[in-house]
Amino acid sequence: MTTPMKLIIAIIAILLIGAGFYMFDWSEKWERKKAAEANLAAKTEELNTLKEAIKELPLLQQQVREKQEELQKVISTKVSNETPDEFVGNYLREIERLVLDQQKATGDYTFIIKTISPGNAQQASAPAAGGAPAPAQETPEALAAFQTRVFTMSLSGKYSTIVDFLYQLGAMKLDRLVTINYLHLSKGGGAAVESSPTLTVDLPITAYLKTGTN
Repeated sequence: MTTPMKLIIAIIAILLIGAGFYMFDWSEKWERKKAAEANLAAKTEELNTLKEAIKELPLLQQQVREKQEELQKVISTKVSNETPDEFVGNYLREIERLVLDQQKATGDYTFIIKTISPGNAQQASAPAAGGAPAPAQETPEALAAFQTRVFTMSLSGKYSTIVDFLYQLGAMKLDRLVTINYLHLSKGGGAAVESSPTLTVDLPITAYLKTGTN
């Protein structure tokens, strides 16, 4: 092979190697470019979402204030005014009345209060003994200053009656605001009646006291 031919082949080889490196480097840069563009598009969409959320923030804050006002109105009308000394006695009368009403409404006279034990007085924003109330930061502002007691109760009755009783508590059929921290259902001693089993439910109920005048 002549020297000029060798030179030509060498030049072609160098050019091919250079082209290969160029193509490899360009391909890598192209992939990085596409990844950067995709990331930019995602961040732009996230930014636009945040901007829309910021626009709605004043409306959401107003809605929170309105809900707080509604809650305060409900509390003013549904929570009895009483002194701390009256708290336990009033609650016991109220819960007994509600149980009797439940017996009459459902015809389930197996539905009874087996035990009830009042806990110590607490503030709504503080942890209450015998139960698991929401953390202080989750306590609504309208309730934060209220005194509370956790009444640990054990009830017995048909499953359907217990469920309806819990609904009545949620519908504020007591003369005060209450919250249920948790409940535990267990098999009762009686036989099932009309396909609804007799159960025992243990639940701590946080009851709120309101002082002053409405």
